[in-house]
Amino acid sequence: MKLKDIEIKIMSDEAYGDHLNWLFDDLKDGKITGKRKPKIVARTPEDVAKILTNKRIRLLRVIREKKPESISELARFLNRSQSNVSNDIKYLEGIGLLELEEKKDPVLHKKPIVNYDAVRITVDLSC
Repeated sequence: MKLKDIEIKIMSDEAYGDHLNWLFDDLKDGKITGKRKPKIVARTPEDVAKILTNKRIRLLRVIREKKPESISELARFLNRSQSNVSNDIKYLEGIGLLELEEKKDPVLHKKPIVNYDAVRITVDLSC
């Protein structure tokens, strides 16, 4: 079985600027259509360490394995406060490491979803 992964790429400021230029050119030229494989860009290894703390890695694993129906259920699985889990969820959703599915029940819980098996970290050595 092939792993579905998400990439975190460490780029220098110059490489990141080039990356954005190519991305905008591709958008303008219509070369980007539909969904693309998610990629997160970090500037330093320390930035990656701030993103992937032990608690956040555990949170992502628990979502992937136990498939909680809500953030409150996830907090119970993790034995953490709901507010701290909610803060991590908002952060990870904002950078693209998870999704929140709106539930259609009267309480309108949001279900956290991790739809990949691995996080791949790539370091750009060409800078």
